[in-house]
Amino acid sequence: MTQAGLSYMSRKYADEHTMGVDTKKSLEIIHLRGTVAVNLRPYTKIEDLADMMTKGAKYAWGNFVGVVIFPLWVRSEADPLEYVRRARATIDRKILSLEAFNFYGVIKFTMNFFGEKVVQAVSKRLYDHTTLTYSSVMGPNEDISIFDHPISYVAASALTGSQVFNIHIVSYVNKIIISLAVDATVNPDPHRLCDDMVESLNIIKSAALERGCHN
Repeated sequence: MTQAGLSYMSRKYADEHTMGVDTKKSLEIIHLRGTVAVNLRPYTKIEDLADMMTKGAKYAWGNFVGVVIFPLWVRSEADPLEYVRRARATIDRKILSLEAFNFYGVIKFTMNFFGEKVVQAVSKRLYDHTTLTYSSVMGPNEDISIFDHPISYVAASALTGSQVFNIHIVSYVNKIIISLAVDATVNPDPHRLCDDMVESLNIIKSAALERGCHN
C-alpha cells in the first residue's frame, strides 16, 4: 500500500511537471530505501502488563525490535497487485537473511561495549542514508475504553532523525490509521500522500476481490 501510494503520488507529480516526458521513464530514476521496524518477539499477542513485569517472565517488558533496510518499488504498474507481490518477495528474503536479528545484536553489542553516543552515531548514519521509516503495528481487535470513555481510533508517531518521511500504521478493530510525519521542504502536501495511500489500499483490495484472491 505504501509503495503504491508513493507511486501514485510520484506519477501525478510527473504528469504535472514533466510536460510530455514519458512518465514511466521519469519514475524509473527514483530510488528510495526505507527502514522498517520488525518485532522480534516470538509471540506477538498483547500480554498482561503484570505478567510481563514479573521476574523471569517468558516475555519480558521492554523493546525487542530490529530494523531492516527495504528498497521501495516506485513504479507505474498497470496491475495493482504487483506492488503486493514485490513487497512479499522482498520481505521473505529479508526474513531469511536474519537482517533484523543482526541489527539488534549489533546495536546491543555496541551499547554494552561502547556506550550510547556510539549507538547514536551508528543510528544517525543509517537514517541519513535512507529516505523513510515505516512501521506497522497490530492494535486491539475489540473496542476498548478508558474510564468508560470509548476509544474511536489509535494513532502513533515518532521521529527518527533526518529522514523525510515517517509512516506509522496502527490497526484498531476493523480500521487502520495512517500517521505521517513529513519534511515539508520535500513534500509540502502530506495530505495528498495520505489520500494516495488510502486510494491505493482501496484499489489493491478491489483487485484482490475481483480475482477471488482474498475472502
